[in-house]
Amino acid sequence: MRKILISAVIVLGAVIVVACGNSKAAKKDVDPQGDTAKIGMEEVVDTLADIEFDEDTYELNGVAFKTYEASDGDGEYASSASLTLPVPNGDKVMEKILQQLVGEDADINNIQVYLDKMFSPEEKAKDADDDDDLQVSTVWNINPVLVLDKYLVMETADGYMDNYMAHYNISQSTIVFDRTTGEVMSRDGMFKEDSDWLKMARKFRESANEDLGEFDGSEFDDPDGFLIDEVFGRGDFYFTDDSLFFVYGPYEINYAYGFDVKMGVSKEWIKPYMEKENWLYKYWFVKK
Repeated sequence: MRKILISAVIVLGAVIVVACGNSKAAKKDVDPQGDTAKIGMEEVVDTLADIEFDEDTYELNGVAFKTYEASDGDGEYASSASLTLPVPNGDKVMEKILQQLVGEDADINNIQVYLDKMFSPEEKAKDADDDDDLQVSTVWNINPVLVLDKYLVMETADGYMDNYMAHYNISQSTIVFDRTTGEVMSRDGMFKEDSDWLKMARKFRESANEDLGEFDGSEFDDPDGFLIDEVFGRGDFYFTDDSLFFVYGPYEINYAYGFDVKMGVSKEWIKPYMEKENWLYKYWFVKK
């Protein structure tokens, strides 16, 4: 879970992408483990296809999605929700995923009714202790990020915007679901314990979509340990058929970096450091 402090309203889900099949990334004639080997973020983006959808229901790589929206008004302090969610169509695994996304208390068979009640003007007035509370807007967004043949990646964001105090607090997460079990996947145990963690951390960091500058570390007692924790101890992850990505919210990497950060390396570069019994290694490299 990533806490985000922002100065403007977050708008999510402008781009929905599907990554599957063969990579379109350009091949580099370099040693994938060499210090000069680097996967350009623009090459990674080239492996993803932008998708145009119908108004509220569409399909991505065999998974149906539907968008639900609700708001308690249209004024300056309006709260709103926009949830693009998988449609189970009787699939128990997809029902499990859907329930995890919207919460155990939600009726997954009547999501629009659930949202309309939650974001009604009457509900907001009932929950407000004083007039100041009426100037706080809540935001809840859920969108698909990637659909792979076995995995589903979703992004969620929820929190509040205090318009009176000019304070914003949004919690954002990237979640990887197994489409065959409905389980949330973890990067725990993904890498060998005796891996060169410092080399991996530097490799990820140099691929960042934002210029983070050179890591100094002179202010820390253990600069190498801090760099490793900065990359591997925070943020969320997702992957394509070709690459592994770590994603971080503003200030999660460093208090000076008030913007979203994404880092990525190719699966061939990271392969020597991965545990062969890990689920992602098997997905990438074990013949199906």
